[in-house]
Amino acid sequence: MNTNKIVEELNGSDVQRVECECCGMSEDCTPTYIRRIKEFFHGKWVCGLCSEAVKEQMKRTPAVTKEQALETHMSLCKKYNRTTRLNPKLSLAVSMRDIARKSSERRTIKDVPGSKIVRTMSCGPRLDVNFKRSQVQ
Repeated sequence: MNTNKIVEELNGSDVQRVECECCGMSEDCTPTYIRRIKEFFHGKWVCGLCSEAVKEQMKRTPAVTKEQALETHMSLCKKYNRTTRLNPKLSLAVSMRDIARKSSERRTIKDVPGSKIVRTMSCGPRLDVNFKRSQVQ
């Protein structure tokens, strides 16, 4: 879009405050811009940050449609707003629990019988014998 056209839109139109349907962030935008974004996202207003997240999701998973990527992002934002935003300490505790669980699972996978290397002979007595000889001499 041309810079002059953007300036004309701002000068000629009323600026409206609109709230993102994903994250709840508000922005001041022109009606033309609001209409264009809603057309692109099938009637939903999405802020610039959420828009980029949806586009990134579509790039990472080409089989996902725009609607699916938008719904996935919206559910993630709603979950975040219900949990982390309301109680960040609880969210930290849940995250630490998940990290501990994953770490524990990795350790148990490594400790599966048959995966360990077993020594057939210890080197302890040899070192002990050599150590005693050097003291006697």
